[in-house]
Amino acid sequence: MKMKNVLMLFVFSIAALAAGAQCTEYQWPADQMKAQKYVDSYKAALAEQNYKGALSGLHWMLVNVPNWHSDLYVAALDTYDKLAEQELDPATKQKYIDSLMIVYDLRIKSCGDEVNVLNRKAISAFKFNRSNKNHTAELLTIFDKTYEVSGNNVFDQNLISYMDVIESNAKSLNEDQVAQRYNKLMDIIDAKMKKATTQNKASDIGKYKKVVSVIDAKLAKTVKVNCAFSQKVFEPRFKANPTDLGTAKQIFHVGLEEGCTDSPVWLEAAEALHKQAPNFHITKELCLKYIQLKNFEKADPLIAAVQAKATTPAEKAWIDILKGDEEFQKGNKPAARELYKKALVTDATSKDAYEHWGDLYISSVTECSKTPGSAEEKLVYIAAFQIYKNSGNREKMEHTLAEYPTHDDLTKAGWKAGESKKLACWIDETVVVKARKD
Repeated sequence: MKMKNVLMLFVFSIAALAAGAQCTEYQWPADQMKAQKYVDSYKAALAEQNYKGALSGLHWMLVNVPNWHSDLYVAALDTYDKLAEQELDPATKQKYIDSLMIVYDLRIKSCGDEVNVLNRKAISAFKFNRSNKNHTAELLTIFDKTYEVSGNNVFDQNLISYMDVIESNAKSLNEDQVAQRYNKLMDIIDAKMKKATTQNKASDIGKYKKVVSVIDAKLAKTVKVNCAFSQKVFEPRFKANPTDLGTAKQIFHVGLEEGCTDSPVWLEAAEALHKQAPNFHITKELCLKYIQLKNFEKADPLIAAVQAKATTPAEKAWIDILKGDEEFQKGNKPAARELYKKALVTDATSKDAYEHWGDLYISSVTECSKTPGSAEEKLVYIAAFQIYKNSGNREKMEHTLAEYPTHDDLTKAGWKAGESKKLACWIDETVVVKARKD
């Protein structure tokens, strides 16, 4: 009978064995001399790195004296690991790998020490099967079991690996299944970081922060990390632990990238980051939010803080953009435009200044005409497009183009394309009349 099949049958034959013993003391059978012969046989073969030659002795001991000593499993696991590493034939190599997995199970059933052995099994399974699509689901099962049994005692080597395994199983997992595993993984890392903090192990804290960054990058490749996912996964984590800056960063960045900064939790996350780990980007975005909320009492100190942190022309230009936004919210649009122009003097390449300037014009559509929907009103879109095209924001450019006056609008107004018309409002600019392309 082939080795794998024999070992598989043996798994069932010892299923009733207690797993409490650690196999730390030698347990010889009645016929000790016979057993000793097989031990000597496999040890002699291993001394010569003759791994195939060690199999018969190891096999006899695994089948007949499974609780002899943990040394038996150390030797057997090392033997199958080496055989799998050295084998070039894919089919034979996989047989060695499968046998290696079975020996891990045998060790748990015979000697216990489940947490330690399962973690080592996960390491070996990931090492050999991570690229084998036929074992993708099996690998996830091994890691799930390892995490279930180990809790916070999961080996550090199995942290990033678990996210790799989750990613490779993405097609068979729904969003909730990914989220559940991600949360479990992050809870364990949080516990490890807290322990490292109490033990003043700065190097470990730094290591775990890097691990989180890698895991989060892999998460983004596994599921669509959008506003809905953030609200389902990140926001509850942050509410439970407002000092979790890693999760705060996730909420902060998803909110900006996906356009969900209106969430109250986003504001709380941004405030936590500004308090604990302030930088120009965080302070600027938090300031923008306060301005949007017209909370000028909180916004003004942050403008000063941003100014203190600004070093490049682009960053310095943001001082005037923020001041312009504040004037915009206060209703002083001419002053806001002058500040956006001032920002462009500081940084002529500032696309943000142009975008905010274009937004300012769009907000004034109804102010610049007495007749809603008329060609006169739609002149604002023409003026805004001229600003937006310098911002590079194609979405806003396309929106303004879609709002250009139609040929019918021009006919009703008695205008012709190519004529110059002045916006009779605070904008006070002359634009060339253009019609929307049908």
